[in-house]
Amino acid sequence: MDEASRYALRPVGDFYDDPNIVWSLHGVGPHLHSGGEDATVALASRAASFDFPTGGRVLDVASALGGPARYLARRFGATVLCIDGTRRMHAYARRFHALEETALRCPLFLARTERLPLADACCDAAWSEDALCHMDKPAVLAEVARVLRPTALFAFSDWIPRVPLTVEQAGELAANWGFPSLLSVADYVHLLDACGFDVLVAEDWTAEVVRVRAPQAPDQEVWQQAFAARYGADEVRRQQVPFDLWRTLLQANVTGYGRFIARRRAA
Repeated sequence: MDEASRYALRPVGDFYDDPNIVWSLHGVGPHLHSGGEDATVALASRAASFDFPTGGRVLDVASALGGPARYLARRFGATVLCIDGTRRMHAYARRFHALEETALRCPLFLARTERLPLADACCDAAWSEDALCHMDKPAVLAEVARVLRPTALFAFSDWIPRVPLTVEQAGELAANWGFPSLLSVADYVHLLDACGFDVLVAEDWTAEVVRVRAPQAPDQEVWQQAFAARYGADEVRRQQVPFDLWRTLLQANVTGYGRFIARRRAA
């Protein structure tokens, strides 16, 4: 295999297939990001200290299964516009919305986050968790800035490099996770500023996320056997590879998690 093939960017739709969603649900639950609901609650509490709005319209960038959106709808009394480009995510989200009776407060929009199907200055806040890693970040942040009203908040988290990645590390993350790039905390500060935001919070919160992450479920071995019976042993290995890669980089302090809160400039 040549280097170009080895490090080809994995399509996001290929990563988030049905087996991966089932695997991830067991690991982190319907919030579908590191730290699960605890991380959502922590980010929301931090945002609330900067007057994250009550009521109004909140944009959720790459809403996935809608766990954070449903939490925001309940906590802040908001209507949360769930933007995601994967039909499969919306199919799962619809089931959860129905179970929690939040469908009317969390409408689903199938669209690329780089081209939001929303009018200028139509949102009162924006939100995203551990998802920009898959995207063209300058394009997405420019779109978020466009659809936010002046002085509105954007609260988000993302996976970050804690030290410069080697070509091999960046290539492995692209091939296994579908990350075109990762931005450091400092990189995000510069990009947010360039896109018209005043940065209020920009911090490495790896230690906090790792601390709140649930330990391996006590039924993991039995559950994994059932997963293999359903999808095959090769699928178990396919799911383990990217998570083992990230865990290795995380334990080596190469990668981690960033938390950001920024305010759309009035001008």
